[in-house]
Amino acid sequence: MTKQLSIITINYNNAEGLKLTMESVAAQTWRDFEHILIDGNSTDNSVTIIKSFDYKNLIWVSEPDSGIYNAMNKGISRASGRYVLFLNSGDYLENEKVLADVLKYLSDDVSVLSGHIIFNEDSGKRLREHPNIMTFSYLVGNAIAHPSTFIKRELFVKYGMYNEEFKVVSDWAFFLKVLGLHNESYLKIPLIISVFDTTGVSSNINILDKVYKEREKVLASYFPRVFNNENDTYIFNKFIATSKRFRYLQIIDNYPFFRKIATLKLGAMTWLIRLFYKKAE
Repeated sequence: MTKQLSIITINYNNAEGLKLTMESVAAQTWRDFEHILIDGNSTDNSVTIIKSFDYKNLIWVSEPDSGIYNAMNKGISRASGRYVLFLNSGDYLENEKVLADVLKYLSDDVSVLSGHIIFNEDSGKRLREHPNIMTFSYLVGNAIAHPSTFIKRELFVKYGMYNEEFKVVSDWAFFLKVLGLHNESYLKIPLIISVFDTTGVSSNINILDKVYKEREKVLASYFPRVFNNENDTYIFNKFIATSKRFRYLQIIDNYPFFRKIATLKLGAMTWLIRLFYKKAE
């Protein structure tokens, strides 16, 4: 019988973080899930930590991989649940009833469901919520948090698994593809799901240059008629990083009523601009 959920954890030489992750999974009051753990042949105490847990439906392997998304794809290939949740080493479920509380939302036929996440930073804990309504502008300018997002497994069959060519933005590219380009269904879960380990690769400010370069490649691939040269992507990245107008539009996009008002006003402004410049010519 197909399980409702597969939790996928990848790990490499993070025994302390892995222990925290596995403790949070083992403590869940709802137990009918499988936990797939992909270890990249760690040389620290990680395998010993794994062997110290013996809860039901724990599946693990320790072998070399070629990177984060290669390990995540290995987990997807082994998964059998209707939904998958990526909870990598160092990330942990916020409390022991999280999965029990989420279960009712997973009964709906929704492709992607995102709950709240806490970022455990040096300055303290910061709560982040996903939007009520997913918009294209949000997908382009933001990253959906993996550790608080439940993804229907069949999406990886329909659209392909994570592109291993990209080392840091393949999850962003996947969400942009399935939600932005193919309009798969989305639901915000009004619950705190997990706590995110901010010491991981995705949070490293030293790789921002790689993030921007990989995002440019994704945009050029998905939208070749728009982002077909370096100037286009540079201008776009500069725009989303600095434009107050873009940030305002992102906020407005979350509220249908105000989005309609903004659209009407922008349409009126465009009409006036065209009229003015037509007369000036």
